[in-house]
Order: sequence, then C-alpha cells, then structure tokens
Amino acid sequence: MKDQNFSIKISDLLNHAWSIDEVRFEKKFSSQIPNLTVEGISWTFVIQSLNEASLLGTLTDVKCSINDVCDSCQTPYEREVFVTEYTARFALKMSEDVVWWDQKINEDSSEDEIFPIDAKSETINIQDMVVQAILLHEPIVKRCPPCEKKLEAEAGDDDELPEFESKATINFS
Repeated sequence: MKDQNFSIKISDLLNHAWSIDEVRFEKKFSSQIPNLTVEGISWTFVIQSLNEASLLGTLTDVKCSINDVCDSCQTPYEREVFVTEYTARFALKMSEDVVWWDQKINEDSSEDEIFPIDAKSETINIQDMVVQAILLHEPIVKRCPPCEKKLEAEAGDDDELPEFESKATINFS
C-alpha cells in the first residue's frame, strides 16, 4: 500500500519556542499528484517553533519523478522534479470567527503561505505544502529530453543571424 501519511506531531515544539526539529520523508504518495512513479516523493522537513501558536516549516530537497507526456511530440516520458527549498508557516486556528494567525506573523510575512495547526491532535499535515512545492515548479510547456535538445539546437541558430541596424534619422523634440 502506498504511504499517504503527511501528519507530524508538533506538541513539543509548541511548548518550547524557537525549538527546531528535522524529519526525513521517503516514498510518500499523494492523490493530488496521480502520475508519480513508484519511487514516490522524498524530502527533508525542518520545523522551527516561533511561539506557542505558530511554526515555520521548510521543505528541502524535494525529489520525485512524474510520468508525463511531451507537449511537442506527445511521447510519454519520466519528468524529474527537484525543489531545493519551499517555506510556509503553520498557525493555530483560535476559533471560527477569529483569524487563525496572529497579527504579528501576518505583518512580518505577507508573502508566506499559512497552513493550519490541528489544535485537538497538535499535529500539522504537510501534504498540501508538498503538493504546492511540486506544482509550483511544474514547467509551462513539458518537453521530453529529445525535444528539449532539439529546441536548444534550434535556439543556437538564432545567434548566427546578422544584426539589423536602423538607418532612419528620426529626431524627437
């Protein structure tokens, strides 16, 4: 059976501000990325406690392979994905009508993604974070290695084109 557990117990980190922990994951699978190869996804997750209600999580060296189809030649190929680093924050949800991250965190990092901490079980689920890291590094146009080489060779021919010089004499005043 494919391992789809992305939950991490974080109660000790919430009780000790500025504590750091590191967890290594291997051969994880997500239904949100259906074409993963049998190796699954592997990465290291570093968690740092900021205070009793929030954490900073960093994914490093996210690796996986995805069975894909080349947009140029329609040939199936295996696309390698490698994400060096992806960071997000986790915060406790105080109640349904109260914003679930404290104002200082929100002001300090308006660009960071913020994921919820499950207050009852004192866990975080990093599946959405991992999926986002992989999908954000997906190319706009997917090309197999032979098409990529062909495109690079064609791009090299553009360097040999003669330069165009304008002989117009237009003055703007």
